[in-house]
Amino acid sequence: MSEKSKKPTTKKTTAKKQAAKSTAKKATSKKSPPKKTTKATKKKPTGAKTSTKKPTTAAKKPTPKKPTTTAKKPVTKKPAAKTTTKKPTTTAKPRSRKLKIIKAQILSYRRNNRLQTTNQAIAKILDDCNHKALIGKKFVLEFPDSEATAKGVVTGIHGKSKSRQVRIRFDNAGMSAHALNLIGDIHI
Repeated sequence: MSEKSKKPTTKKTTAKKQAAKSTAKKATSKKSPPKKTTKATKKKPTGAKTSTKKPTTAAKKPTPKKPTTTAKKPVTKKPAAKTTTKKPTTTAKPRSRKLKIIKAQILSYRRNNRLQTTNQAIAKILDDCNHKALIGKKFVLEFPDSEATAKGVVTGIHGKSKSRQVRIRFDNAGMSAHALNLIGDIHI
């Protein structure tokens, strides 16, 4: 095992190089004013890799605007300002929408071969109108002998379209048998 002899010449040359670099730095730093450090131009540690990309400036310099000359417009005098007063608003009555009433005669309860549904009825449309458009409209039946009324809603058409019959479902529990063959009103 042989030991390598250390050469003093290598140490001297590295020391001379470092001394030469430090004097060069001192000479350049005396000539130029000190630079301000910003976030983008902070010195990196010596162990970090340096990139060749130039740092971009975050804010662009505003371009100077050309001064605009404003020519004075000739002043035109307006006639004396009229005080604009709103016309007194009359309380406009909303258009009274005349309710179109279509007559319908109650024929029977709605039923099948074993049940009779007392809260639903079948009525025939007496007036000339599209009975398919009556679905969802209100039905009112007034009894002639008393002040009682039965209210309901048209739920659908019944049977063939040429028969012009509709189904009516009453709001309360049902209608009495006195309502059969009476004529009621469908409000459109």
